[in-house]
Amino acid sequence: MNQVLTSPVDEKIEAAFSAESNPKTISEPVKATSTTTFKMGLFSNGVQLGWMGQTDSGWAVLVTDESKAIRLEQYPYNGVTYFRIATDTSRYMSVSNNSYIGFYNWLSATGFTLKGSHLVANYNGQQLSLYSTDNAYLYAWDAYTVLEVKFI
Repeated sequence: MNQVLTSPVDEKIEAAFSAESNPKTISEPVKATSTTTFKMGLFSNGVQLGWMGQTDSGWAVLVTDESKAIRLEQYPYNGVTYFRIATDTSRYMSVSNNSYIGFYNWLSATGFTLKGSHLVANYNGQQLSLYSTDNAYLYAWDAYTVLEVKFI
């Protein structure tokens, strides 16, 4: 695990989500054990802010238009829960070195744990969060607004 020394929002992203250090060395599983798909509703203090969407570069963002929400599926594998895009089964939710959430291939997928209504990244132990609605990027960073999630 890499230690982040600054606030993730200070680290501007300019490229597509890319492979991180410490990639998996095992090949991608062939079949999912769960095929239920859902949109991830994002809430703050019980008020829905929107849904999880993604940029053209593969970064996870808050979207307020439900038609722009991505459909996900849980992908349990070897005791770890991964999330992948249901319409593109080669792209998995991941945490970048600077705590941004994005979607990449199996080798860079990171697991998540649902604790109550909060999604915690196994990569850094931080919860799914939002810096601001103006910024819209999603992070795994407890110092920001921690979001509650509902699988809708």
